[in-house]
Amino acid sequence: MGGGDYEPEESEAKLALAEQAAISLQRYGDVFVPLENQFIESSFRRFDDQAYDSAIGQAQTQAMGLYERAIQDQQSGAFARGFDPTSGAFQGESEALRAAQARGVGLAGANAGIDNTDQAYAGLTSVVRMGQGLATDAMSGQIDLAQNALDRGNAQARQDFQNISSLRSLAGTGAGIASGYGLNNYGGGG
Repeated sequence: MGGGDYEPEESEAKLALAEQAAISLQRYGDVFVPLENQFIESSFRRFDDQAYDSAIGQAQTQAMGLYERAIQDQQSGAFARGFDPTSGAFQGESEALRAAQARGVGLAGANAGIDNTDQAYAGLTSVVRMGQGLATDAMSGQIDLAQNALDRGNAQARQDFQNISSLRSLAGTGAGIASGYGLNNYGGGG
């Protein structure tokens, strides 16, 4: 009864399970660890000046393009309506659009810088969650952030052009009222 060197036998199922676990761990080390390391590195690179410069530059270029098309349309429309390009009304409208463009480009750049910071911290959050063995949303949201920035730029440009159009309409209404008043006083009133 009591003796010696007895070792229980491993069942075949346990051996197969251990072998499968070893294969999975090896595959994880070969495939996923390098991907995680790349993600960690790219998350930290988001804080580099180059990442900010790139994000801000792209956003400003997109915003500039939105305004340039509208300014060209405004100029073509003004010429088609017979506006003199040296007139005060045309120059005022052009200056207002250029000022709106400068503001829109600046806001697009600032928003891109803020979005870059948000993405960098979201990446670090995912890195911490990976280290804790928790599920991460490492890549979700990147495309949404880019689309949101473009949507904000479009909305700002649309609002700026509506404001310019409203000012133009208001100026035209004011001129019409003044002309009507002058004609009424000249022609028949008094």
